[in-house]
Amino acid sequence: MCRHPSRRCGVSVPQLLGDKMRNAIFYGAVLLWATILLAASNPQPLNVKTGLWQVVQTSTAAGTPPIPADLQAKLDQMTPEQRAHMETMIKSRFGGTPTTRTYQKCITTKDLDTTPLLNQPDDKCTWTVLSSTGSEMEVRGTSCAAGRDQGMQTDIHIKVQALDSENVKASAEGAATGNGHTVNISNTFSGKWIGATCPAGTN
Repeated sequence: MCRHPSRRCGVSVPQLLGDKMRNAIFYGAVLLWATILLAASNPQPLNVKTGLWQVVQTSTAAGTPPIPADLQAKLDQMTPEQRAHMETMIKSRFGGTPTTRTYQKCITTKDLDTTPLLNQPDDKCTWTVLSSTGSEMEVRGTSCAAGRDQGMQTDIHIKVQALDSENVKASAEGAATGNGHTVNISNTFSGKWIGATCPAGTN
């Protein structure tokens, strides 16, 4: 029978301490990963105010989309000068030249962890939140309405950052593809909270 106070039947004190340390490290690692996975599976809403926001969006689109049948019919009826002017406008819009739009949006509590927050109200996409904390959100949008009438599939990836509770910025990258055409999309957003109440009719 092993009776030595510094041994456990054939196991030295250093070996025993080493086993305990390895066990502690192992269970500590398991706990850490469990915490990370729990956080990933339970997204936190952005820590920003709800209500009326003003958004400045800068958009860049590169590529030529298919021309809708009704627009093509109008082009066919134009004089050569009118047609050339219209085609120049189309190329300018989709030639990589940035355009800026300012709009207001009503943000609700539900929006804080289910949508990319600053997107235009008419951006009808199927949104999937990939990750979300109190200060950052990453969202994927699929089957968006943009280009759908021209037979195009539009998908977009948006990253949102809350600078504080009243200021948010975001960036978006995506593409619309279909009918042999591809339009690459790149957007930036800057949002500022205006007030807690949204005027009637504000989406």
